[in-house]
Amino acid sequence: MNRRSFRRLLGASAALFIAVASAVVNPAAASAASVSNPPMYRATEVSIIQDDLCTGNFQAYVCFQKYGDNFFVVDMYNDSSSAVAYFETGYGRTGACYNPYGKGHAGVCNLDLKEGSHVCMYAGIVDRDGANIVTIALDTKKCFYNDH
Repeated sequence: MNRRSFRRLLGASAALFIAVASAVVNPAAASAASVSNPPMYRATEVSIIQDDLCTGNFQAYVCFQKYGDNFFVVDMYNDSSSAVAYFETGYGRTGACYNPYGKGHAGVCNLDLKEGSHVCMYAGIVDRDGANIVTIALDTKKCFYNDH
């Protein structure tokens, strides 16, 4: 192997290492998706969450309580974004429960979902532009059957 080939191989190896290391250090960046302007529901602040089914990341932690169709959202990160639980159902309903109360605070949205339906939820963050929702950055998908 000549010196030029070795340098190309070394450069390609370094680029691959950086890409893999970035995904390991910041997995949210590697798996994030986004949704624009779903129906939004403002959470009511609560002190206790019900944790039947939960998912989350370093920014947001969300739980769904089957009995009552409640989404609980906890903001885990001190920034200007709000924690959000985005959901989509097998019958086409989508929406997001957002928690505007800041780091360490929990909120709940009571959303009447159809019984016996498939539901997927994501933990994420929402950025706001005035009164409009701009984008919800998502990861941590969890799907289940709403049987209560």
